Amino acid sequence: MKKKTMGFMGVFFATGLVLAGCGSDKQAMDHNAMQGSGKPAVDVKVDVPAKTMEDQQVVFQATALENKKAVNLEDVTFEVWKVDKKEATHQKFKAALKKTGMYQAEANLAEGEYEGLYHINDKKGLHHMDKISFVVMNHSHEETSKKKAATHEHPAVGGLSVHYMGATKMTAGAILPVSFHVFLNGEPIQAAVQIEVIEPGVEKHMYLPLTRKDDQFVGEVSLTHPGTATIRLHVENDQLHHHQDQRIIVKK
Repeated sequence: MKKKTMGFMGVFFATGLVLAGCGSDKQAMDHNAMQGSGKPAVDVKVDVPAKTMEDQQVVFQATALENKKAVNLEDVTFEVWKVDKKEATHQKFKAALKKTGMYQAEANLAEGEYEGLYHINDKKGLHHMDKISFVVMNHSHEETSKKKAATHEHPAVGGLSVHYMGATKMTAGAILPVSFHVFLNGEPIQAAVQIEVIEPGVEKHMYLPLTRKDDQFVGEVSLTHPGTATIRLHVENDQLHHHQDQRIIVKK
């Protein structure tokens, strides 16, 4: 999943959106300014998958911490629209409380490129709002990607080096920290980086964006099915689309 902390944008997030009824970007900035010049008392992080298959639900998540402890929010709503249909009715999805400090909403959306905003009111009466973007793909795109991978149609990229930094064995149900070094000509690459999680006996694959941290791309995933799972790294920008598989042994 794609992670971002309110107050700044991740690599997958679009710019230049204006939402009727919620004000302009300046208004969004004003909401943040309400929390003062220091670190906000409530830190809200939002996860949205960069890419989802059309027959899968898009999963939106938000988590809130105060002094490093999970805290509940007043309400969490995600509002989205297709990029090519900005004037159409916006769809809103209210998130439900899953556990202390963690909220989740699911949406069945047609294929296309989407933009939107998240709206979060915390218990202190402050409003958190920022932009999101993601893509819903159909299976024809997935099958094309599989064929390209099988026939090695993605050209080799000179100067690209990828190194997996995580564990290769784990217990089913545990959290696996995932970390990759991805360098191009000796420098950390500027690209959209995500992992595709393939578990034995599970038909649908899960896509999770990785977050840039120093010179690494990091994230975490829970593998629940014993056997050999595959963490497939996807690195994509205007010049390349590289993928690389990492096998993980999952024990009972």
